[in-house]
Amino acid sequence: MSKNLWFKVLVALVFVGAALVWVLSVAMPDKFHNINLSWVIAAACALLGFLFILRGFVDKTLTFIKKFYVIVGCALIVAAVLALVGTIIDNKLVLPIIALGITVAALTSILVVGGKKWDTADNQKVGYKDYRQRKKDGEKF
Repeated sequence: MSKNLWFKVLVALVFVGAALVWVLSVAMPDKFHNINLSWVIAAACALLGFLFILRGFVDKTLTFIKKFYVIVGCALIVAAVLALVGTIIDNKLVLPIIALGITVAALTSILVVGGKKWDTADNQKVGYKDYRQRKKDGEKF
């Protein structure tokens, strides 16, 4: 199987697991009385976030797509933390947690691409010849 298919299957399994836990908590409230919907959302967002970050590290595509995966993964992890805000964390810590999540996402996206720029122009590459140099050398366009 390809990595793309594995990623899709794992994401689907996270959604199926979250839906299953939610259904069980509603159908059998006596056995699952301490499971809250915010806990299910937090767990699903955290798992999806780690999957997206992992895909950003192992993907062999363009650097801006790798950065996109990592930033989406970090945003999902911040969403998981914010889903727990109502149950555990004091409201004064929300903005510092968001700021920390943004900075960690930026740092991780820089690390995943190794600091490479994805939008370098042709004239910045070594050995580039502009129009006049190619015309002078007689190269075909």
